[in-house]
Formats: sequence, C-alpha cells, structure tokens
Amino acid sequence: MSKLWFAVWWTAFMMGFLEVAHADEVSDLKETVRQMQVQMAVMQEEIQGLKTQLRSQEASTVSSPAQAGAPSDVATLKEEMAAVEEQEKGTLERLDEMVNFDLYATLAFENFQNTDSAFDARNVELLASAHMTDRLKVYTEIEFERASTTLDEPQQGEIEVEQGWLEYTINDYFKPRFGVMLVPFGKYNLEHFEPYQELTDRPIAIRRIIPTTWAEAGAGFTGNAFLGDKVGAEALKDLSLNYQIYLVNGLTDLISDTGTRDAKGNFGFDSNNNKAFVGRLGISPLSDQEVGVSGYVGDYDRENNTLSGVDVDWHFSISKFELVGEYAFLNLEEGFQGSEGDEEDILASPLLVPDSMDGGYVELRYHFWFECLNGTFLRRGFESPTFTAVLRYDRATIADDTDEGGGDNQEERWTLGLNYRPVQTWVYKAEYQFNETDHEVLERGDNDGFIASVTAAF
Repeated sequence: MSKLWFAVWWTAFMMGFLEVAHADEVSDLKETVRQMQVQMAVMQEEIQGLKTQLRSQEASTVSSPAQAGAPSDVATLKEEMAAVEEQEKGTLERLDEMVNFDLYATLAFENFQNTDSAFDARNVELLASAHMTDRLKVYTEIEFERASTTLDEPQQGEIEVEQGWLEYTINDYFKPRFGVMLVPFGKYNLEHFEPYQELTDRPIAIRRIIPTTWAEAGAGFTGNAFLGDKVGAEALKDLSLNYQIYLVNGLTDLISDTGTRDAKGNFGFDSNNNKAFVGRLGISPLSDQEVGVSGYVGDYDRENNTLSGVDVDWHFSISKFELVGEYAFLNLEEGFQGSEGDEEDILASPLLVPDSMDGGYVELRYHFWFECLNGTFLRRGFESPTFTAVLRYDRATIADDTDEGGGDNQEERWTLGLNYRPVQTWVYKAEYQFNETDHEVLERGDNDGFIASVTAAF
C-alpha cells in the first residue's frame, strides 16, 4: 500500500498548495457574489422608492392638473425607474448566465413473473451547476427517489445528494475537484442518467458489482487533452484523452455474495481509516468512439484487507449503429471479524465475503426512422424524432461467501427493447427481459417480464 500512501500525501500537499496559491482568487469570487447581492438589494429598494414617488406624483398631478412642472416630474421619475429596472435586468441576466438548473423525472411500469405489477415513480432529479468564472465551477445532483420520505408510515423513498463538488480549472489538462463525486469506475456510473440510457433497467453487474449510482466523498483531479494535431497522422486527427482520478473514503466491509450495494462509503466518515484510490482513463481515437480503463484499490475493513478491481468500457458508433459495453472484475482479500487486537477472536471468525466477482454487459443499438410517419403525430412539431432498437446481454458472477454454501451466484439476462424519442431529452421505452439465476437471486431471479417507462429532462 506504499504507493497509495504516497498518493495520499501527494494529494494533500497539492490541495494545500492550491489553497494558498489561489486564496486571493477565491476571496475575490466571494466578494463579487456578495457585491452582486448587495447591488440587487439596493436596486430593489430604489425601484420601490421610485414607484412610491411616481404614484404620489401622479396622484398630485391628477388632483392639481394646473400645477406647473408636474408632468415633467412624472416623466423624470419614469425615466429613472426604467433605468434602475434595466440595471436590475442586466444583473439578473448575469446571474442566469452563471447558474444553470436541469431536472429530469422517470415513471416506470413493471410486470414480471411471480410478482405484482406496479407503477414505479422512480425518481425526480435536480441538477444545478454554476460557473462563477470561466475557471471556477460548482455542480450538484440531488435525487428525490420515489418522490418522498415519510416518518409515520413505511418508507416510500429517500432524498440523496448524488454529486456535489467544486472544481478549479488550472488548465484543460489539470482541474482539481473536491466534494462528493461519481466514482469513475467504468463509464456507466458516470452516465447513469435515465435520459442518456436506451433501456430502463440497469445491467446486473452495474448494480451488484459496481453499486451504481456510486458516489464518494473525496478529492482529486480531472482533465482532458486533444492530441490530434500533435500526432500528425490523418487517421488519428480526432485523438483525445480524458481522465478522472480521486482519493475517496471507499467501500466498507458490508460486502456479500449478492454484491457491493450495501458497501458504498459514507460521506461523513471513513469506516476503516484508509482511503481508496480510483481513476479512469478514456481514449477516443475517433469522434464518437471511446475505450476506457478504470482501476480501484483500497482497504475495505480495519484489518487492512484490500479490495482491488479493474474495469474496461467501450462505446463505438458507426452510422446508425452503436455498440456499448463494460466489464468489471473485483478481487477481495479475505477479511475477519472480531475485536481489534484480539487475534484469536479475529482468526476464529472469518467475514463472510466472496473472494472475487465479475460481470458486465454488451449492448447493440440501432437508430432509425420511418419516412411514412412524417405526417403523423409522431413527427408533427418535432425536428428529428428517433426510434432505437436495443439488444443487450448482461451477466454477473459472485463467488460464494459460504453463508449458504450453495456455490457461486450467477445471474444473466437478455433484453429486447424499443424506444421512441420525440426529442433527445424525452424518451418512451419498452423492453422485455429473459432472466436466469444460479443459486441466490441477485436482481430478478428466474422471472421474465416486461418494463415500460417514460423519462424526460428539461
């Protein structure tokens, strides 16, 4: 773990350096926002005062129409008020340029074998970003899952911060980022948003091996580089790289042979006083083509037992076809339960953790449109609506943790889907799943079924 500790100390040094080096710029930013708030308050007071004077002056003009100079006073007040309102409008436009809000929501319907059919108000998500300057960015994503949380009834949902970070751009290649970030272990976790995806359900491995949506508190760097003009080869004229690399609290020991979903780290403390190291490098040799490689290493318990993993993802686009996919592998050192320092107790009580898990998915997409539909409601008022046919195969295998002794748990799924997008951010999806499970159930078991959903972002 010496390399990991070196990375920890190096990151801490860089964070301290950046804090000192850029304290003046951050201070200037705070002062700019404060001044804008004061300016808005002053303008509001001026407008209210001018409106009061205008009403008084107009009333005086009506009651004493022969009063000399009254019309001129009213005109002057109107001009002053128009000038203040114009200034307020300019300030509001500046704030509008700095801050951007987006929202998306999803409603699904499920009907699977051996379960009751149901509508599922899956989520409403609020995304907000602010560019205080060209080099300072704030981003947050808040999920309202299944609409609400109640205290006096069974829990119906939850409110969760899935992202919330600050980014300081030194240059395109190097952007320190701090806060709660999506873990860059594979591409799907970074682009899990329903409007981005062509199917409603996430792949089994993306939920059980990679606990999407997976966010962690930490610090690190991100950046991108366009290399096409430096390589010189015509075939690589669009070559570019992008990366994210972070130190985070990391996964906990709540790992079983049904996956890592319960092991996501806490935003407020580290369960084992050891930071995990995670990162992803994306390589795009051509536009709309990318291959990504991710890595993760960190202790998952207080006995310095390590979880390490590697992930490969890809996205290839050719004409109307897309081929996307991802494969992940995790390796775990065996952990032990027991009181700290009590070696006999520790050795006598092994943790029930699998020693490995792996899985992934391959998804083929075909985008198309029928010209005969141009005169129908499916096209009317829309610039370029699209149908997409989807075929996905996905699988997850998790080694037995001896809790039931039945052998490794494996679940695989074939999915056929079709969706319709009147615009790119609004999509109706329908799909049918064929599921098969060995031993313990990971997601759907052996139950086949139908899912339909609508999701929209605006």
